[in-house]
Amino acid sequence: MAKTILIGGGTGLVGSRLAEMLTARGDTVHILTRNPAQVSDYKAFAWDTREQTIDSEAFDGVTHVVNLAGAGIADGRWTDERKKLIIDSRAQSTALLATGIMEYGKKVEAFISASAIGYYGNRGESWMKEDADPGSGFLSESTLAWEKAIEAAAEATGIRNCYLRTGVALSPKGGALEKMLEPAQFGVSGYFGNGKQWYSWIHIDDLARIYMAAIDEDKYVGAVNATSPIPVRNKHMAKVLAKAIDNPAIALPVPAFGLKLVFGEMSHTILDSCRVSSQKLVDELGFDFEFPDVEGALEDLVG
Repeated sequence: MAKTILIGGGTGLVGSRLAEMLTARGDTVHILTRNPAQVSDYKAFAWDTREQTIDSEAFDGVTHVVNLAGAGIADGRWTDERKKLIIDSRAQSTALLATGIMEYGKKVEAFISASAIGYYGNRGESWMKEDADPGSGFLSESTLAWEKAIEAAAEATGIRNCYLRTGVALSPKGGALEKMLEPAQFGVSGYFGNGKQWYSWIHIDDLARIYMAAIDEDKYVGAVNATSPIPVRNKHMAKVLAKAIDNPAIALPVPAFGLKLVFGEMSHTILDSCRVSSQKLVDELGFDFEFPDVEGALEDLVG
C-alpha cells in the first residue's frame, strides 16, 4: 500500500535521494522547507524550526515522518556559536515535528530520524555496536543531545520511533566524496594523518533503502547503525578512489597537524577512528546491502 511520507530536511543530500526513491516506488512525498517556492518536484510546506512554526497542511494524509534536518557538521569551524547551532537545529526540528504529529498527524504511524556515528566518538580499533556507551568530545555530545530529543519526541507522540546512526554517506553530488573528488581530478587522492583511522561509510542508495525499510517494517525500533558491513581505513579508501576515477590519482597523506591548524576541533570529523558494526541491521533486521564493499560502491558512484 502506498504511503505518504513527510521529510524534514528533504532538500539535502540524503533527503533528495530518499525522496526520489520513495516516489519511484509509488509513495507520495511531502517536503518541509523554509522556502517552499524553490521546490518543484514535490508538495512543499513551510516550517521554521527556530520559531517553532509549521504548516499544518504538511501532515495531510501523512503516514510516516522522516527527519533529516540539521546544520552541517563540517560546514564551518566549530566556534561556540556554531556548536550551539548544530545542536539546536537538530533538537528544535525534532521537537517541532513531534508537536506537529501530536496536533495534526493523526495518521502518522512512525517517526524515523537521522542520527550519526559521531555518537561513538574516537574509538580506535574497537567495533561499535548500538549498545556501546557514547564517546567523548563534541561529536558525541551533539549526537547524544540529538538522540535525547528523538527519544523525548517518541515518548510524547507514543508512536514507533527509529533513529539511524549514519556513517560517511558516499555520493558524487555532495558530502565527503564530492570533496575527495576535487583533488583527485588533479592526480592526488589524499588521506588524513597516518590514514589508519577506520571510516564507516555507506553508499547513498543503500542508506536511502535503509530509511525505506525503517518506514516499512515495524521491527526497526530505536538505534540502528546505518553503515556498510565492511568499514575501511582512510588510506585504503583513498587508494580505492584513486583507482575508481577515470583520471588515476596518487594517494598522498595530508598531515594531521595541518588539518588541526586549519580546522581546529572540527578536524575530529576526519581524523577520528570509528569502526562501526552493522550486525544488527544485517542479522536481526535482515537488510541486504547492494554495495557492501567500498570498491563496488566507488565504482558505481564515480567509475
